[in-house]
Amino acid sequence: MILAALDLALVVVVVRCGGALAVRLREPRIAGEMIGAILVGPTVLGGQIEGVVDGAVAAGAVGALFPATAVDVLTWVGGAGMALYMLLVGLTIDPLAMRRRLPAVALLVAATGASMALLALLAARWLEADGGWMGADATSLAFLLALGAGLAAQGVPIVARILEERGLLATRLGSVAIAAGAGVTTLALLASGAAIQGADRAALGDLAIVLGAAALVVAVLAPLARSRWMTLPPRVAVAVLLVIALAAAAGGKLLIGTVLIGPLIVGVAVRNAGFSAVFLEARLGTLVRGVLLPVFLGVAALHVNLRELHASALPVVLAVIAAVVVVKLAASYGAARATGFERGDARALGALLQCGGVMTIAISLDVLQAQIITTRTHALLTLVGLVTTLLAGPLLARSGGGASAARPRDAVAPAGGPGAGT
Repeated sequence: MILAALDLALVVVVVRCGGALAVRLREPRIAGEMIGAILVGPTVLGGQIEGVVDGAVAAGAVGALFPATAVDVLTWVGGAGMALYMLLVGLTIDPLAMRRRLPAVALLVAATGASMALLALLAARWLEADGGWMGADATSLAFLLALGAGLAAQGVPIVARILEERGLLATRLGSVAIAAGAGVTTLALLASGAAIQGADRAALGDLAIVLGAAALVVAVLAPLARSRWMTLPPRVAVAVLLVIALAAAAGGKLLIGTVLIGPLIVGVAVRNAGFSAVFLEARLGTLVRGVLLPVFLGVAALHVNLRELHASALPVVLAVIAAVVVVKLAASYGAARATGFERGDARALGALLQCGGVMTIAISLDVLQAQIITTRTHALLTLVGLVTTLLAGPLLARSGGGASAARPRDAVAPAGGPGAGT
């Protein structure tokens, strides 16, 4: 436990230093934190943590610095932190405002998802023919679904933090970006789940159960939270909400391999301008953003080794990354313009909705452990997530968007206040 505590402190300090440096360079804080996390991973230190890929054994500096017991503790802490952070994000989203903007959200989800599916179809054929990118026992359909999921995934927590730091989270632009990002990510998680479970009829049955459970959560919790019978003291209400959110995170991990979506759905479902969000933000906000989220980023980086990409693979890597950036920008910009957004706000949405971030890495890790992709593809998807995250902030700053989205008529008052960035 002492070594686990020291590892936790090391990860938090390095990751937060990376974030602070990024802010000084006018980059998104989260992008710097991701790079800081890589500094304590196998890409820089060498070696591999135990069992990360195909039963690989611990070796090198990383294996010595992060033994299996310490990694288990960090994984638990980071997963709980991300679950709590997504709950905080969900509690700032007004479901009624989202409902009013449903056409814009739906079109953005459809455009982004379809464009990435088409790109994945082309890239999968190229990579499969090139060799060394698809798992030895994986089917072409499973590989296609896994690749499409990784490319389409949206870094919803990262986008939320970028919006927070620019005062846009509670605006029309912010609510649409978060809702569309959550929608695309949900589709990506379902696709990766289908790939992991074999991409057959049984997998479709499992996914139907997931969709039914999500609908049940929204249908039950939303009216229950507004009921006069649920008037509880603040501390009791918050305790109940935390239990439900963590249970949703555990259920999501069991069913579709991620802790992110469940707490977000719970937060959106129970949000009602009450004291819960205020109470949570005041007591958990700093801890979650300042400690638990950096731990999650550190854990994600421990499973990434960019050394898997060799010089011969660089043309493929650069082509895929460039295609993801261009296609996502074009698809989301076109969808935003079609739903009435001004040019600047449409460009801002395009910048935000291409951010893959940790979600891309998390999905990539899941399909890697299922042996659908190889470590080379895992490294490729990691770079996609990192590069699109680095580009999101500068592209947003150059978009000229945000001003119209922040008008009083467009604002969405968050339940728990604006929420401080890390």
